[in-house]
Amino acid sequence: MTSIRLVASAPGIPAPTPGGMTSHPGVVLSYGMGADSTALLLRWMLDPASRPCDLRDLLAVTAQTGDEWPVTGELVTRHMLPLLRRHHIRWVQVARAGPRQADGITVLADTRAPTTVHLAGDYRLSQELLAAGTVPQTGGARRCSLKAKGWPLDEFIATATGGQPYLHAIGFSVGELARAARDARYNTPARTGWYPLIGWGWDRAAAERYIHHTLGVTWPKSCCTYCPFALANRAGRTRVIDAFRDDPHAGITGLIMEHLAVSLNPRQGLMAGERLADLLAAAGLDHTLALFHRELTQVEWRVYEVRRALLPGGRGRAVRWLRAHAAGTRTQMAAELARIAATDGLCISADDGIERAWVRRRGAHVPTAEWFYTAAPAGATDKEGPGFAAAWPAALAGPAQGELFTPAVA
Repeated sequence: MTSIRLVASAPGIPAPTPGGMTSHPGVVLSYGMGADSTALLLRWMLDPASRPCDLRDLLAVTAQTGDEWPVTGELVTRHMLPLLRRHHIRWVQVARAGPRQADGITVLADTRAPTTVHLAGDYRLSQELLAAGTVPQTGGARRCSLKAKGWPLDEFIATATGGQPYLHAIGFSVGELARAARDARYNTPARTGWYPLIGWGWDRAAAERYIHHTLGVTWPKSCCTYCPFALANRAGRTRVIDAFRDDPHAGITGLIMEHLAVSLNPRQGLMAGERLADLLAAAGLDHTLALFHRELTQVEWRVYEVRRALLPGGRGRAVRWLRAHAAGTRTQMAAELARIAATDGLCISADDGIERAWVRRRGAHVPTAEWFYTAAPAGATDKEGPGFAAAWPAALAGPAQGELFTPAVA
């Protein structure tokens, strides 16, 4: 059973004991802190006729990823916390406690008198992505959201409701009918998904107008500072550029993450393979990029060896092997990369601004393999993907770009 670790409670209010709750909420709101769910909760607080229950019987739960834009926390603190306190709404903030589900969740706060938005979370999504040396992927299900938000929410709600029937309100708007339909597939005899904004006929623009009319502020969409889904269209990219312009420091972690991921895989990038850093450069955000490049000189670096086997199967199946061989400053690791290249007779390329010493470039058809060394920010952990030992010889037998060279030290 997943553990629940209670680490904070409001002053003077005892923390609840998992499994020992005597009452069960009939309505649970997934409060993501963005415009949609904020408009939903705000209307319930200000318009009694819209409420599904007495607000004292409502449970609002937020999963903190640790990488939300700070402005979201500032707006919730200024505008929503006073209303939550006034209406005595129980608001719970949870987060993942570690990289594995076996690590459980952390309850950051559980109170009817909230004073703090625990935006830092506990185990941050960016920690996992940096360790994996990758960026969130946009293909298929939103796996990053399911891990960092959906799973900790489900774990806490299951404990809080104790198997009793409940309505699970989610702020999907009329522009997200497909997402609501997918969510409804997770209904159980106890849980019934409910989408009030769709019932009201509200799209996101309507939610944003309601908030602006009520509070006099423009409320952003909730997302991590490096969210690739926020970069999927022109409107989203414009919002991200504006967010970086308003708070250039907030997104540096995402830029470091992207630089590491691209170093290990030239086909990575937060915009479907293209780089967020390039978008910011094209937008003229020189100050943000200067902060980013300064951070690159200050963090610890590694020299990584990357082997990637690409095999047939669907769009192609890739299995990676990764090892770090040295650690130091950026300058030291650039020198170490040059030393490895000179010793092993490897050619260094920097087509995308990142130096890689190539042992073998991938061919045009699978199976094929690529093998190189690169210097990049520290963070990625050594890893051998499942099935790599068998995949690597098969990949090496495939076509390559140039000759295969075996270095003196593998």
